[in-house]
Formats: sequence, C-alpha cells, structure tokens
Amino acid sequence: MSHRTNVGHMLTQLIEKEKADTCGDQSRRNYLETHKTRFADILRLCRKQVPDASARVLDIGRSELTAHLLNFYRNVHTLGLDPLIDDGGHRETSEMVTVPHITFDLLNSQSVLSWPDCERFDLIVFSEVIEHLCVAPEFVLAALSSLLTERGILICTTPNAAEIGKRVRLVFGQNPYERLRLYSTNPGHVREYTRQELCSIAESVGLRCLQHSYFNWIQDKSGNKLKMGAMKILRAFPSFRPFQICVLAREL
Repeated sequence: MSHRTNVGHMLTQLIEKEKADTCGDQSRRNYLETHKTRFADILRLCRKQVPDASARVLDIGRSELTAHLLNFYRNVHTLGLDPLIDDGGHRETSEMVTVPHITFDLLNSQSVLSWPDCERFDLIVFSEVIEHLCVAPEFVLAALSSLLTERGILICTTPNAAEIGKRVRLVFGQNPYERLRLYSTNPGHVREYTRQELCSIAESVGLRCLQHSYFNWIQDKSGNKLKMGAMKILRAFPSFRPFQICVLAREL
C-alpha cells in the first residue's frame, strides 16, 4: 500500500470521526439542550417585531428553530442547501416535510444573478449562520435584503467575537477561535464578528440597525465555581457576553 493511500485512509478516518462528533445524534441532543433558551428568546423577539401570525417568514437553514417558529407563524419557509443532500450540522427534517424550502447555497451569494427569485418575506430569521460562511458577509446580507418586503425585518444572531472568554484565552496565549474543520459540509465557525463590524457591514448594503443586544445563552457548566462566578460577574457587562442579536431593516 502506497504512502498516499495510507495518508488518504488516515484523512478519511479523521473526517468520519469529526462528522460523528459534530453531526451525530449525541451532538444534536447536546446542541438542542444548550440552545433551547436561544430558540425561545428568538421567537419572543420575532413575535415582538412581527406580531402577525400570518406573516411570511423565512428561516435560513432548516433546524429546530424552524419548528419553534411554526409554533406561532403559519406561513414559514426555509432556505438553504438541498435537504436531500445536506447532512451537515444539526438539521431538523422529521417535522419539516410540509415546510416549503428554497434551495440556495449562500456561498453563491456573490453572484447576484443566482439570487432566489421568489415572493418577498415580512420576516427573515438568520440565526447562527453568518459565522459559518466563507464568503464576504456583504454578499449574503445583500441577498437576504433582496428577499425582504419594503418594511420587512431581518433578525441576525451570531457569536460575539469580542466576548470576555475569548479575550481571556488570548491573554493566556490560547487561540479562542475554531480551527478549520475537515468535514466541509459542516464547516464550523469560519469568521466571527463584533457589533461594530456587523452593523457596519449591514449599513454598507443598505440595511439599518433598529436594535442590537448581547446575550449569554450558554451557561458555563465546567464545575469550576471560581471560574463560573468570575464569568457571571464579567458578563454583567453586555459587550462581554458571547452572543448578539441585530435587528435589521431596509433603508426606506
């Protein structure tokens, strides 16, 4: 067996292990348990911003969040990769058979001619997606903006690149950001953003920020009481929290 064959086999094993660790059933259960507070907060914000249960809603990426949106909104669509071939991340498909889906790879957003040609939406939920994309976010936000009605709302949630945990790890010489993953269908966090970056990018493509907030959706369960206490105190400062929500609308 040649060296190339051996290395190829080794890489295949690494990919399969990573896929099992990041996309398997246990990973999905952990993800849902960890993010249930986020789902509830996002639905609450959506209902506040767009209280009409008959509004046209687009969820970017078919997931458990889609199921939460369906608990209130009657006209929910999803957008993303073809569900038949998309096995990256934590996809929810069991209850989504009847949910209309727009097949579009956000990595193709840089081609304006490829943007979806469909009816516009009153609410677009873009939650924990932008950090996974290896394409300039201006292209993606511009594409999503084109799918909004004149007074439509785009809710974007994403990790805060400058949260206190990352700052502390940098002080101790540790890289606080993910390595690029082997399994490209579930790429992990490619690029995270600060509040200033997110708002500036949105404004550059004709979106205005109506509201911005920081959240601490994932609680530290390390068991280190000193660390947990210190983080709780530090995260009393909003900009030190690990997640952010930006409510966007098209410039009138």
